[in-house]
Amino acid sequence: MIASTAKRTRKRRNGMLRDGIRRWLSGGKRRKRPMRSLFTITAAFIGSVSAAQAQVGLNTYADAKGFIDVQKLTCAQLAGTFQEDADFLGVWYSGWYNGLAKKHAINMPRAKEGIHQVIVHCKANPTKRVIQAIDFVLKEEKKGR
Repeated sequence: MIASTAKRTRKRRNGMLRDGIRRWLSGGKRRKRPMRSLFTITAAFIGSVSAAQAQVGLNTYADAKGFIDVQKLTCAQLAGTFQEDADFLGVWYSGWYNGLAKKHAINMPRAKEGIHQVIVHCKANPTKRVIQAIDFVLKEEKKGR
C-alpha cells in the first residue's frame, strides 16, 4: 500500500514538473505542443548557421586528375572544408613536415593541438596559404618552449 502511494506521488510530481517546463517553454501559456515550436525554432537557427557557412569537400579543390596542390591551398579553402577533411589534411601536412625533418614518429596529442592551432589561425587569416599558417604556428610553438 505504501509503495503504491509513493509511486502515485512520484508520478504526480513528475507530471507537475513536466507541465511546469511546458508552461515555461510556451511563455506561461498552456499549449498542447510547445516542443514542436521549440523544434521549429531550433531547426531554423541551425539551417541559417549552416547556410551562412556552407562547407565543401576537399575534392572541390582537386585538379582533373584528383590531385590537390597543397602548397597553393589557402586558409579560406581549408576553413571552408568539412571538419574531418580539415583534420585529414592537417595529418597529411604533419606527415609531410615530419618526413622533411627525417622524423619517423608522431606525438598524437601534440599533432592534434597543432592541427587545431593551424585551423584557428586559418579562420583568422583566410588570405594566407596553409603552409604559411603552419609556418606561423610552428614558429609560435618554438617561441613558447
